[in-house]
Amino acid sequence: MKKKLESPKFTFLVHWVENWNLALRWSQALRKNSKLKLFWTPLWPVFAIMSVFYLLGKKTHEVIDKFTYDDKLNGEIRILRNTGWHFFIKSQRGRIRKRILDAVLKAQAEGSAVIGLGALNKAEWLTAGGKWIVDSLGDKLKVPVVHGDTLTAATICKMLLSVLKARGNRDQVFLTGSTSKIGRILALVLAKKGTIVKCYTTSKQRFEAIQKEALSAGVNLIRVNNLSDGKDCNIWVTGKAIPAGNKLLKFIPQRAIVVNFSVPNPLSSRALKNRPDLKIVEGGLLAYDSSKTNFSFTMRLEPGLTYACHAGTMVHAYKGWKHHEVGRVEVSALAPTWKAAEELGFFVPEFEISHGRLVAGGKIKKIRFVPSTAY
Repeated sequence: MKKKLESPKFTFLVHWVENWNLALRWSQALRKNSKLKLFWTPLWPVFAIMSVFYLLGKKTHEVIDKFTYDDKLNGEIRILRNTGWHFFIKSQRGRIRKRILDAVLKAQAEGSAVIGLGALNKAEWLTAGGKWIVDSLGDKLKVPVVHGDTLTAATICKMLLSVLKARGNRDQVFLTGSTSKIGRILALVLAKKGTIVKCYTTSKQRFEAIQKEALSAGVNLIRVNNLSDGKDCNIWVTGKAIPAGNKLLKFIPQRAIVVNFSVPNPLSSRALKNRPDLKIVEGGLLAYDSSKTNFSFTMRLEPGLTYACHAGTMVHAYKGWKHHEVGRVEVSALAPTWKAAEELGFFVPEFEISHGRLVAGGKIKKIRFVPSTAY
């Protein structure tokens, strides 16, 4: 293994997702193959009890993985001692916010030059995409906090533009979560490329602000209030956790391509069993050469895959950027962020279009995408 680096150091702050994820701390095999969770299923009562102790315990977080990447970066995964369901207990959100602040300050004190936020740690209703953290800590915060959504948005844009191009740029896109940080960027980029985007949102004011920002391309953005308005859209992009399951699936047309960037994903594997016609893609994932790193805590992902927001934290550290990346995503930041990610060796996992259907690729490899100037 390559020598350990002293700097630059970065921290990616995550949380446990499901109760069974607690088994990941003991099983390296499970980290590499999440299907092995079936062998741990009999212990679910133990994990459920542990998750309650984690919620109520005094210990706020812990370092779950330390690793190097391509002789360029020295990083760590610091995990909040909370599982996903904890975040949806309103009475516990104050406790969780304090834990996040504690983890950020601890990581800073131990030498992290950049601190990234994963999953619900950057939820709008919890920390406003990290802005609340920056505002709350004030002068105590000496290093940048990064939500990583710029690289996530760039990644999804690359994927969607490639899908549209392969299908002759004839499809309309139905977009939920259209006024979120990432949703806004997707709407702006797609509209500029001439794609009709049906933006599912209840906020007329936020939609009109995005439409105005799109300038002349705003004519390509259409606000809709009903999911049934997407019946003629062959490409759906889900950026909102609700509606979910069958309440969402019954409106998605046959053989549609669904690209998701919502956390949690509104379409679970169980819900999709009755819709084998759909092609579902996790839009917020990037691939890398796993031989370049000893990174092991992939949180249910196969080796060679990571979340784009994690890669975005690495990009921030690699470039030595000192600014906070919180709040809204700027269109002007997409191209330089993507370019830096490519310099680090990140790329979008393989996929191919065949007869209008998205087929998951096997071996991870580079594929052709529209150039970065498409932004």
